[in-house]
Amino acid sequence: MRRSSAAGIFLAAGILACVLAAGCGQDDVVSYRVPKEPAPQAGSVSKAPPSEAGLHWSAPKGWAAKPPSAMRLASYAVPGKAGEADMSIVVLPGAAGGDFANVNRWRDQIGLPPLADDAALSAASTRLQTHAGGALVVDFAGRGEGSKTPRLLAAILPRGGETWFFKMTGPDETVAGAKPAFLQLLGSLR
Repeated sequence: MRRSSAAGIFLAAGILACVLAAGCGQDDVVSYRVPKEPAPQAGSVSKAPPSEAGLHWSAPKGWAAKPPSAMRLASYAVPGKAGEADMSIVVLPGAAGGDFANVNRWRDQIGLPPLADDAALSAASTRLQTHAGGALVVDFAGRGEGSKTPRLLAAILPRGGETWFFKMTGPDETVAGAKPAFLQLLGSLR
């Protein structure tokens, strides 16, 4: 009994070795290059996002478009006296973790403790009705001294089974000064 089991194992191993040695009969390795999409132009962005619920907006005057990345649908450099702020627009499927988790993650990024509950989130945020739907808006100054104090201004907009994030971070003075332009961008959403 043992010899027939061992013979069967050796036979199966031999057949497997022959199959692997034969391969698929193709020696060629094929690679492809896919060109990147062009960067958005300053002013307005009309690049089609990866969804049916695409949005269009007008970037405020003076904001310089930066190339999008794997996560960012659009990026802008926002000038200011205290230094440049970074503005990103990201769209993710579904609820993307929810408002509470995202706001607490952002607070951590600028050195603030998490909010305790939904009531604290409600007290620390405002609701803004845009042409694209209702958005939750938060504005937090982080921990730091003088021009080193970071600030975060963000909006979360659920739309068409996705969540859109509009987030500006940078020096406190720059982000605070750009808040009217940020709200202008949200007002231009279509």
